[in-house]
Amino acid sequence: MKPEFNDIDDLEEIDLVIAPPEEPVVIFGKEINAVLFEMITGIIIFGLTCQLLIVWFVDDPLGFSLGLWLGIIVSVGYTGHMWWSIEQYLYMGLGAPRYAKKHVMFRYMAVCVVLILAGLVSVTFFLAAVLGMMGVKAGAFMQPFVRKLCRRSE
Repeated sequence: MKPEFNDIDDLEEIDLVIAPPEEPVVIFGKEINAVLFEMITGIIIFGLTCQLLIVWFVDDPLGFSLGLWLGIIVSVGYTGHMWWSIEQYLYMGLGAPRYAKKHVMFRYMAVCVVLILAGLVSVTFFLAAVLGMMGVKAGAFMQPFVRKLCRRSE
């Protein structure tokens, strides 16, 4: 049975908690969002971990390293562009869905172009680039852990 709310007094059980905005992080004199900084830090940690653990087990260490770091650079750019475009269309109104689709397609096309170019170089380079691009996912999962590390160091 669905409860009915006839008066604003019926909503006493609902508590609204307004979270304060994150303090921006200043890097090279430029302010960036704290969550963006934490995600990029997670992506770089993921890249360093992959570099240190996997490079010893591949036949072409140079190709693997170049592909991995190309993927990591694409991941950082992808994350930064996603943050920038969300900031742009967050309060845009009716034009936001079209604007969002355009920017999502731009990111996907950039990833496709990089993967095609990496595939033309070699299989190791391609697989390492794909692994590096998975840094977006790793950075998102590692963000709460990186946040705890950053807060602990303050």
